[in-house]
Amino acid sequence: MTKNDANQPVGTLGAFVEARIERDIVEGHFLPGDRLDEEELAARLNTSRTPVREALRKLAASGLVTIRPRSGATVSRPSMALVIDLFEIVSELEAFATRLAGQRATDIQLTAVQVAHQNCESLAQSGDAQAYFNANRLFHGAIWVASNNVILVEQIEAVDKRLSPYRRQITFHPTRKQDSQSEHKQIADALAQRLPDVAEKAMRDHVMILSDDALQLARTLRL
Repeated sequence: MTKNDANQPVGTLGAFVEARIERDIVEGHFLPGDRLDEEELAARLNTSRTPVREALRKLAASGLVTIRPRSGATVSRPSMALVIDLFEIVSELEAFATRLAGQRATDIQLTAVQVAHQNCESLAQSGDAQAYFNANRLFHGAIWVASNNVILVEQIEAVDKRLSPYRRQITFHPTRKQDSQSEHKQIADALAQRLPDVAEKAMRDHVMILSDDALQLARTLRL
């Protein structure tokens, strides 16, 4: 994709630029507080500054980016109180999704949850933190999908993107993987037995433990 590609639809270009910047934030290439320079981003994405500027505005609307007059754009760095608020919201959303999964999931969807859990178990023993983080997201994502509620999944994903840098740091903490897997097992076992109440509570507790960990890791989270 080039600056002079006259055949590239504007909407497609804008969506591409927005998706790339969002991905770099969610995947931790840009950290909370990092400056997002329009010129540098345009050069890296081989485009003009116009789609970059528009992408940053849209990402600001979703809470991932903060734009201040004369200071430009930075990756949002919310207060610790706001991070806790976000964890409280996502814990309830994920708990509800887990309850629905226990009630509505197809056998195929529940199998996908079990496979994702087993993959997490394998990677928890490895030293590959990034691979484990990705597997962890797939485990949670499989449960969201199994809720069979598209709007709920959209809402969870929106909040989860804002929390991704913090969940990443917590997941990478040396002692977190083993604790997380014990919590995952409770969720996966409850879903396999179609016990929605048990699964819901296990998921809520799991996500709120992440919130507690965020408080303990506040310094490393750059807040």
